[in-house]
Amino acid sequence: MMWVMYLLLALVIFLILTLIVVAIVYIRDYWHFVGVPHDQPRSLREVVKTFSKYGTTTQVKDQNEYYRKLYKKFKGTGPFVGFYHLFEPRVMVLSPELMQQILVKNFSNFNDRGHYHNRKTDPLSADLYSTSGDQWKEMRLKLEPVFQKAYMFHFFESIREECEKTFLLFELARQDYQKISPQSDVALDVKPFMHRYVLGNIAKCVFGLNKSMHQKYPLEEFDAMTQFGLHTHRHGAFLTSIMDRYPKLFRSFNFSTTKEKVHSYFMNLLNDVITHRAKSEEQVDDYLQLLIDLMNQEFNTHETEVHNEGIELKEHLVNELAAHAFSFLRAGLEPTEDTLTYILYELARDPVMQQRVREEVTKAYEQHGENFTYEGIQSLKFMGQFISETIRLHPVVPYVMRRTLNDYLVQKDSNFLIRKDINIVIPLNAMHNDPEYYPQPHIFNPERFSGAPNRQRQSCVWLGFGEGPRNCLGLHFAQLQMRTLVAILLMRYEFSLDTQNLIVCCLEGVALRIRPLHERSEYVESEGRESAVVI
Repeated sequence: MMWVMYLLLALVIFLILTLIVVAIVYIRDYWHFVGVPHDQPRSLREVVKTFSKYGTTTQVKDQNEYYRKLYKKFKGTGPFVGFYHLFEPRVMVLSPELMQQILVKNFSNFNDRGHYHNRKTDPLSADLYSTSGDQWKEMRLKLEPVFQKAYMFHFFESIREECEKTFLLFELARQDYQKISPQSDVALDVKPFMHRYVLGNIAKCVFGLNKSMHQKYPLEEFDAMTQFGLHTHRHGAFLTSIMDRYPKLFRSFNFSTTKEKVHSYFMNLLNDVITHRAKSEEQVDDYLQLLIDLMNQEFNTHETEVHNEGIELKEHLVNELAAHAFSFLRAGLEPTEDTLTYILYELARDPVMQQRVREEVTKAYEQHGENFTYEGIQSLKFMGQFISETIRLHPVVPYVMRRTLNDYLVQKDSNFLIRKDINIVIPLNAMHNDPEYYPQPHIFNPERFSGAPNRQRQSCVWLGFGEGPRNCLGLHFAQLQMRTLVAILLMRYEFSLDTQNLIVCCLEGVALRIRPLHERSEYVESEGRESAVVI
């Protein structure tokens, strides 16, 4: 009888192994079986090589280059092409029409960005950027009024103050450089200045880090915790990607992605600021106050209710506020600072274009009583075109991810079916450099975004801030930051390329030569300058 049991056991093992092999073969050749144009799956050696450097800068660069080549190779073969990410079948969108279906017309089936979040155990992960479905819809409806363009006027003075601090930092660095090399033109890496500027705006406008809170929460510590939170993974980059792929499974085990000390720091900071404002009855015109008012309004309306996950309503609302605030760092810090860096690089690369932008700024400055005003900054039409062209040529987010919530047939009577839970890639970088939509795409030309050319361009071929209901909610805040700083710097400096250091990758820094246009003694007094730079 024992041999029968061994035989049955061997048969079961054989069947399990056979099913595993069949599943692997099917997944590995999925696009071949469904009859969709596709790229060949990579060899096991290539997959292992990719896995070994997963999450590194090199892997990200390789992936972006692969997407660019894939788009170029398969464009015209259909609305999308199939490919494999490690062993996972994915879709790359090739046509603007399908992009519009995904991002706008049939958005409700594609409103998942494919990011893991856990509102119960990891509140900072459950922000507007990462959530999906009804949870995302509820958040978006609450927050949309807060992010309207009309509110930007209230933040302008805070942003302008940060611009002046950035100018002072430029002056300090420039004068220190001249002490060391008095005969040389001043060349500075502008990226750290852009980082400090955007970080300062978010710290003040979103987290309430004004002078009264600066002693307990210095900006240097805020920056360090931000970098730690954005660039470290609690479970490693690869496992985090698996969590993104199977969120329900990992949520059932209460997995978190945010490191504990990051969570504690930002929750303590926001609780302290909220408590301070409640006790002092201080009213500040910033994003945080708008979020606090929203939280108090909801609490007063539903005070007797308990949140459906067993969390007290007040705690749930504070957690939600913290997630909204942290999303500014996650989605707004590095994209804005990198775009600003590329804007200054493009200005330095073309002195004629730089002078044209400067003349527009000067005209607006003079028309508003020789002052930088919100209305004056908003009137800078050519600067807006310049920013849009910079984003086209240097998209800091090279692709957009979506995940299907249900099966979606792209074309009737065709094999172009996107199955439920398939991850979709929309290749921004490739689209922004497609000569069909942008003739001579390698040439920097802001006129692409003027009048008729801008109106005649096909929808969804410029996605600098996304498109449709899930576009970037903070785009007006980002635009105001960029316009204001560029305007103030151009009125005071002339930028040119540092011919001895022509690195143009933001990760490695961008060195530019900086020369003052006019001597402004009121800004360069040595006494007290260092203290003026503090938040």
